[in-house]
Amino acid sequence: MKNIKSLICIALAGASLSSCKDFLTLVPLNDIVYENYWTSKGDVESVLLGAYSALEANDCITRMSIWGEMRSDNIIADPNNSSTSGSTHDIVQITKDNILETNSFTSWACFYKTINRANTVLKEAPLIHEKDPNYTTKNLRSNMAEALAIRDLCHWYMARAYRAVPFVTEASTDDSRGVEGFKVAPTSIEELMSLMTKELEEVVDDAVIKFPMKSANTGRFTQAGIYALLADMYLWKCDYENCIRCVDKITQLKMDEYLELKEEDEVNCIVDLFHGYPLIKETQGTQFAGTSYNENFGSGNSFEILFELPFMSNQSNGFVSSYYGERNSNGVLHAANQMGVNVEQGKGDVFKSKYDTRFYEAITKANDGSDFMISKYVAEKQEFDLSTGECKNQTTTQRNNTTPNWVVYRYTDVLLMKAEALVMMTPDEASIADDPAALEARNRNFTQAFNIVQAINQRALCTGYDGGYTNAAADTLKYSEYSGTRQNMENLVLQERRRELCFEGKRWFDLVRMARRDGNTSRLSSLVLTKYTENVSAVRIKLSDTLAMYFPYSKDEIKLYYEDGEEGLLKQNPAYKEDEDIKKAGQ
Repeated sequence: MKNIKSLICIALAGASLSSCKDFLTLVPLNDIVYENYWTSKGDVESVLLGAYSALEANDCITRMSIWGEMRSDNIIADPNNSSTSGSTHDIVQITKDNILETNSFTSWACFYKTINRANTVLKEAPLIHEKDPNYTTKNLRSNMAEALAIRDLCHWYMARAYRAVPFVTEASTDDSRGVEGFKVAPTSIEELMSLMTKELEEVVDDAVIKFPMKSANTGRFTQAGIYALLADMYLWKCDYENCIRCVDKITQLKMDEYLELKEEDEVNCIVDLFHGYPLIKETQGTQFAGTSYNENFGSGNSFEILFELPFMSNQSNGFVSSYYGERNSNGVLHAANQMGVNVEQGKGDVFKSKYDTRFYEAITKANDGSDFMISKYVAEKQEFDLSTGECKNQTTTQRNNTTPNWVVYRYTDVLLMKAEALVMMTPDEASIADDPAALEARNRNFTQAFNIVQAINQRALCTGYDGGYTNAAADTLKYSEYSGTRQNMENLVLQERRRELCFEGKRWFDLVRMARRDGNTSRLSSLVLTKYTENVSAVRIKLSDTLAMYFPYSKDEIKLYYEDGEEGLLKQNPAYKEDEDIKKAGQ
């Protein structure tokens, strides 16, 4: 059979994917007939937009959050949920770190479907450039940069979740090779980082700086979005100088944009400088807060967003509607309740102050007042008064339709990447004790990192509005409390990332990155175990293995690699081999 209609129609329409199927079942894009379809620049744009659309699929976004958040100290399962089967059960098991190869969320096929669309653009766009005189070299290069960024973003999510994944760089455009031709051996995360940073560096300057449509500047990969992806990879790679370079490139782009806004809006400009960094003000000259939340998670397409997955009024962000917000028949998650309790009791370990707007924006009490639920993304608009040290006169507008854009990278995220890089590139205190120049460099790096944290923290503490609040000085971070050791500064940055990026699919990846640097899971384990009230010893033993930080490969994916009943190129993560053997023995 040579014609497969379904996928090419989906790609042309830019519609959402159905649920994930088998690994690397890269359905051929050869209908209409395939070779007769690719004739003009519009065809390239259609399939490219189809690749973006594939990322918006519920399967992809759910995994972005589950892989990056659900195992962390931010999330616990709803204690009232008693589901014993299906996707709800599978997510609950992940939050409990009880993950089997049969868990449905170990499947990665939806990302490879997106990768195939991107690879198809990379294959066909150069040929269209030769056919269509209206498809300029500039058009070609910018489209290739976008497609490469989409492909690498998909591989990057999987690499951080699994440690080693197949790196697929060819498109499946006919079925003559069959699935056998796409049994690709896994590539380690270390090698993937080297391969992907190299190819992204080669195309980043070809990417668009600013699209004519505002929504495209955040919903498609621009130079700033690609630099954000590069900075993330470099941070994991411990290539701190390149991480900082990429973030500085973004800052220059944001400064240029800020100066344009300042000239246009003058005193009404919602962006201001915090320790020299342009950020959206939380308040607009009054004590009422909520502006930065409303821009970033309400209306979307904001100044600070570098790349997000957009949803229109006729779409639904299925992940948020199912798993965030008030507890309902589908909701299985809620905020680690201790976060809210601690703030109310004045002893917050995450949100340390009642003046921190992010506390009210990230979590809220359930209607029955029993515990705290995730409110980030769920509210379309928030406004509240923090002038007395408590949330007063809070107005929250819930969305009529659950259509929040899903944020992948935003400016404060990459600024904190730079802060982390500055701290980690600084030698240990003992090694530079007798080196004045090194001590001076250390203090310079620490000060710069602290200023980044302070900028983001002070924006959230509303110190910028007229009159401030009564105990602003008491709530402001103190450099002297953290600058004594590198680990103290590292902890400060990671704590600020937890506050700023709570429930955005970042926390578990942050902990894994930290543990990779440590060479052990001691700190990761001690942080994560704080959320457990049962099976603590079992989880501690499991997480003592560094390979247990990663997910197991799906049983169905591994089966596709079997040859004559023998294990093929894709072999199970050794940390889960014992579970697999026990399961086989019981069958």
